Amino acid sequence: MLNKLELTLVICVADDVRIKTMLQSIDEYCEVIVVLNGATEDVKNIVNEFKKSNNFYLRTLEIPERNLSKSRNIGIEYANYDKVVFYDSDCIIVPGSLKKFHNLLSEYMLVDGKVFFKKDTFQSKIISYTREMGIPGYALCPAIGVNKKIKHLVGNYYFDNDIQWIEDSELNIRATKAKIKVGEVTSITCVHDNLTFKQDLKSAYRYGYGVRIAASKNLHKHRPTANWNLILPIMRKNLLSGVYYVIWNIIYCIGYFTCKPI
Repeated sequence: MLNKLELTLVICVADDVRIKTMLQSIDEYCEVIVVLNGATEDVKNIVNEFKKSNNFYLRTLEIPERNLSKSRNIGIEYANYDKVVFYDSDCIIVPGSLKKFHNLLSEYMLVDGKVFFKKDTFQSKIISYTREMGIPGYALCPAIGVNKKIKHLVGNYYFDNDIQWIEDSELNIRATKAKIKVGEVTSITCVHDNLTFKQDLKSAYRYGYGVRIAASKNLHKHRPTANWNLILPIMRKNLLSGVYYVIWNIIYCIGYFTCKPI
């Protein structure tokens, strides 16, 4: 058995069978909560296989709907430890990263973990240049740490159940207003699986959609906050990635303007 780490790892999953690889990558004995949000039987069966694991203590929670914000809220609320780390099911943990999150969460309420996006295909290579830019000073999924003590400092809630897909960004906006500093794990903490254009552009649409919902609740700027300013820096690294990012931002704006506000 590995050394026990007083930290809870939360993973939300619906139909992603890569949850198996994710769980296999855990290198610290800690509490692991898998939130099954409208999960398929295949995913449930995969997760159940790990319940007898000696490498970590696994708990499962289940909700019928596929609501990522609600899933994250349930996971963190049921966590036995104040130090909580969120990873996505399409990623794997870089060895030593959970301990780094644990250490930084003693000092910071929010901790960002650097992500490496795999570049094994033409499409994923183009996308990686856009994804790895990130937002300085923000702690964003697919690998973030949250100290539960932040709750009363940011409006007494972690994630807004109505705001899906940019739920992490909206939390960061509230944290910034509360003058909460974000810690950063300076090394790579997470390896994200290869992305396709279809997957990435679907995310762009959803991000725009989520921003419109947040704006309707006065939790975000009342305009699509597309990252046009990043196009030239990305283009300097890779011309095709810069062109692709123009398309990405357009899809993002379409998501914003086609959303029906709450």
